[in-house]
Amino acid sequence: MRFPNWLLPLIPVLCMTISGCGDSDPAPPVASPTPSAMPTPEPTPEPTPESPAAAGICNYTNPFSGAFECKKYEGEGWTTAAAEEDCAQGPLGNPGTWFADPACDVNPILGSCPVSLGDGMDFVIRIGGDQGRDCAASAHACTAFIGGTFLAAQNCAGYDLPPMSTDPGQSTTFQWPTKTCVDALPGEPEGATDGKVCTWNLISGSTEEGRRYVDYGDCNIIYTNRPYYPLVPWETPPEEDPRYEDAEWLAEAGWVKSQVRSSACVCCHSDDAPSGPARWSVDMGPLWTDSMSDEAIALFAGITDSSVLGAFDPADNNGFDRRNSALPSTDPERMLDFFRGELTRRNVTDEYLAGLPDVGGPLILQRDYEPEACGNGVGLDASGNLDWNGGPARYLYVLETDTGSPGLPPNMDIPDGTLWRVDVSFDVDPFESGVGFGEIPDGAFQRVPEGDAPDGLISGETYYLYVLKDVALPLARCLFQAP
Repeated sequence: MRFPNWLLPLIPVLCMTISGCGDSDPAPPVASPTPSAMPTPEPTPEPTPESPAAAGICNYTNPFSGAFECKKYEGEGWTTAAAEEDCAQGPLGNPGTWFADPACDVNPILGSCPVSLGDGMDFVIRIGGDQGRDCAASAHACTAFIGGTFLAAQNCAGYDLPPMSTDPGQSTTFQWPTKTCVDALPGEPEGATDGKVCTWNLISGSTEEGRRYVDYGDCNIIYTNRPYYPLVPWETPPEEDPRYEDAEWLAEAGWVKSQVRSSACVCCHSDDAPSGPARWSVDMGPLWTDSMSDEAIALFAGITDSSVLGAFDPADNNGFDRRNSALPSTDPERMLDFFRGELTRRNVTDEYLAGLPDVGGPLILQRDYEPEACGNGVGLDASGNLDWNGGPARYLYVLETDTGSPGLPPNMDIPDGTLWRVDVSFDVDPFESGVGFGEIPDGAFQRVPEGDAPDGLISGETYYLYVLKDVALPLARCLFQAP
């Protein structure tokens, strides 16, 4: 399994927040580690005197969990200026506080995640917390999403942790949504689009109602859009329950299940998932919704907002609408009513629901970001080149100053006020800093404006530069003045 580069800094509670299509509670305690899991946890050691000298540390609050974390810069490639800038940008999109200090002081702690990707920019993330149920997600985020090695602390003793992987080649880039139109499977009615079944390959996409997404969409693309990994269900549905005799409830649960099967959510939340379902699954019998947590039910009931994850116009998504619920539906009110009923049945209180955060974490921070003036070496230079720090980019925007920050496709990646945007495809190398305004880098293509060169910049006017390493990974987002 390969994991998206754009998710690399969204650790560790991203795994618990938007696993697959949206279940957001951490895993409950499970049995002692299996032989394939981590060895017996030991306290995380401090680096030995022979370790590379740190360029400093960055203290920040994880925007998902509210827990204290620390990023230590200790590779030979880091300079003090680069470490300070990285910290100011925010390891999770939430700006931190940089210190010229050789050691992180995180207490309580779940563990550490040292990362060495071979470019000299080594670092260690210290993950705060004392809830052992968060250990599995933290370990998986470390190993699968950022290519590190999870060193568990005593707070993770007795918890099942995923097998370790230190292969940085596991990561991949966000694949842009594509639409495929194919013949219907034998025995199924012909498709609604000139006889074809047309399906968007994106996590918010759905195939035609009554069909299975796994038959018409590409789940391998979906796995570059969202993190996927198997998780035990929040609860196993009971063997005895009055709902087994409730024909009306069973009919509604069956309808919701059919809607899920037509959506890309089924790539993660069914037995079709490559390594097993991610927490909840439509294949867990008639009472399959019991595999969801209360927080997931609230998300699907429209109580918490997941709009930053993007949504298609239903007219372009086979009639499926996910603007009101995290689960796309051809009948949104019916979908919402079902999950609101589940909240009532579970006796979930209004006080609990009022305390739930919206889903998106750093994506929400990115949406609400207020740009300031570009610093030294960033912006438009005297030669007319757009410059940034932090390495090559996949997306380059020049925006009007009052434009909102770009978000996820399909509906948030080109905000009103976009003057120029160039991209590279997922299978093309990114481009380096120093791009002339209006000049398309090798291997890139212009998305805005379509076909024509952008209007020239007006001398003395201020513009918003937005540069991304990958979707949701900003390298620069600041205001510059045209000379």
